[in-house]
Amino acid sequence: MLTPRTPSLLSSLLLFTSLGACGDDGRAPLETDAGFDMQVPDAGTDMATEPDAGPEDSGVDAAPDMPPEMAPVFRNPVETDDETLASEAVAILFTLQAATATTCPGCYEVTRANIRRLWDQTMASWGTCFGDLDLVTPEAAQAALDCFETEGAPDRDRLGVFATGASLPWFGFAFRRALGDDWEEPYLAFVADVRIPTPPETALTQEQFDVLTEWFLRGTPDVERQVPHLQPRGSCESFADASVALLAEEGAISGWPARNEAAAMLMHGCPTPGSPLDCLSTYPEAADTAAGADWNVVAGSKTRVLFEVPYDSSYWTKTSPSGRFVAHGGGISAGASIIDLSRDVSVGVDASFDPGFFPDGSGFMFQGGGTKVCPTSILTAGDPTTLTLTEPGCTSPDGIGLYQHVGAALEGDDYWVVDSVWDGDPGSSDSDPSVSERADADLTLYRLINTGAGFELSGEFFEQVPFEASAVISPTMRVVVTQIGNGSGTPIGYVLRRIDLTRGPGGTVTNVSLPEIARYCYPGGKAALALDDRYLVTHHRATDADAVDLGFTGPSDPEFAPYRGISNIYLVDLISGERTRITNMQPGQRALFPSFRSDGWIYYLVRTGSLPEYVVATDAAIVLR
Repeated sequence: MLTPRTPSLLSSLLLFTSLGACGDDGRAPLETDAGFDMQVPDAGTDMATEPDAGPEDSGVDAAPDMPPEMAPVFRNPVETDDETLASEAVAILFTLQAATATTCPGCYEVTRANIRRLWDQTMASWGTCFGDLDLVTPEAAQAALDCFETEGAPDRDRLGVFATGASLPWFGFAFRRALGDDWEEPYLAFVADVRIPTPPETALTQEQFDVLTEWFLRGTPDVERQVPHLQPRGSCESFADASVALLAEEGAISGWPARNEAAAMLMHGCPTPGSPLDCLSTYPEAADTAAGADWNVVAGSKTRVLFEVPYDSSYWTKTSPSGRFVAHGGGISAGASIIDLSRDVSVGVDASFDPGFFPDGSGFMFQGGGTKVCPTSILTAGDPTTLTLTEPGCTSPDGIGLYQHVGAALEGDDYWVVDSVWDGDPGSSDSDPSVSERADADLTLYRLINTGAGFELSGEFFEQVPFEASAVISPTMRVVVTQIGNGSGTPIGYVLRRIDLTRGPGGTVTNVSLPEIARYCYPGGKAALALDDRYLVTHHRATDADAVDLGFTGPSDPEFAPYRGISNIYLVDLISGERTRITNMQPGQRALFPSFRSDGWIYYLVRTGSLPEYVVATDAAIVLR
């Protein structure tokens, strides 16, 4: 599990940008008995104490009170561009890696996982221990010193990369201001305990400290290019760069949920006004049904049965962003269906499978007899019972492959589709679908424009993703997730890549790059991403490795045998990497094909071995947030 961060990134970064200090702090190094350099103030009056008063009745006026000594600069902001800053900061990290190879093995190892660990610690420290850099009073200084400790002892992990500056003037001043004349011995002990590199290695200069801390406080930009995450085929090590958290936090403010709310999108089954937790209350809870009595597993969450499907569905099921429409292959009188929950009917669709809804509610896509893209308005005009996908506004863009996924850019007015190498998952297997591990694997991003008369193709971009498959773009078009295997096709993890679009005049896209920013090493099927880029959700069939999680003593427990091959829904927090099972299927049951609606409810399909199938919704992601 990846370490979660505690403070708000945006508030921390705003605090960072509001701090300004520059210039030489005028301190000279002093060689101490401990054998390392530290920066201390020039000799003179200790301004942390009151000046001596003159003799009584001496006839000489007492010296006026002097203003308290100002704290030295903590760090100087650096104006370098992200790429240059990253290069300089990573060079410093490699120096620290070499300097700590024997005294603190692994502490400053230059890997993506370790950089993320240091960033978590740094942001937590910046938001707590370094909220007051002026230290005007002894009490403020003592609060900072206390913040550097765990159970009364200095703790390097409490400082993050700020531990590299422990010998710089600000830290010495903090001890003097807090402890007065008795400051030096505790300070030397503190430096010996926490500083990186450890004494007697040469400490970082103020300039080096400024560069390193600036890079971490900016969110380690360009880390994916400076420190490529190289893993041999068939292996997986979980990590997530700082940019994942930044994207998720931005998504909470400006992602599709916020935009759809601002556009007054009507969420199905929700009171107005009201909380998303109040939605779908008119539908029966799964716990009150015979089939679903045990499905709910997340404390405080609700699982509701939205529709009983009287036919065998085919391949994946997807919800519209409003939650009103649910689409999949299969049907009573057509090759595919769109369920209108507002009317409680299933509309026959002249298609086969692979539906997808654009996140702004403007349109949807189906495959079968070619790719068809239609406006959502054809679902609401005249209460249709069947659709041909040749209605006004429908188009058939050429070249888009099967198992595609759709999104819409937050900047610009374009819509996007991705296809890639894939393996089918009709949902009937007892095991997760294989991963096609091809050295020449690529994915294609298709740009669409809504002309008003329909969605038209406006460009294609090809990107190499060796040994990765089953690509899914996020609804925001800011990340894409793929799957990797163990070398023999068994799925072992998910690769998250940021989508960097270069735009030219008029918003046209001239280039696309896909730097890897995270890996989540879990088995499962094809993923779906939340509309704010916070979560990944998927289904996974139980194997022996899941026995304990399902409540059994182990795979040899005889009561576990009928649970092999059941399918549950799993939620992955992209920031922390933590995976949570959010369903509790029973023998013979499979929860499949989860997808998010705009407000965070997750819809999925349940098969029990006989009809009906069930369209089910859970608010587990909202509760867990």
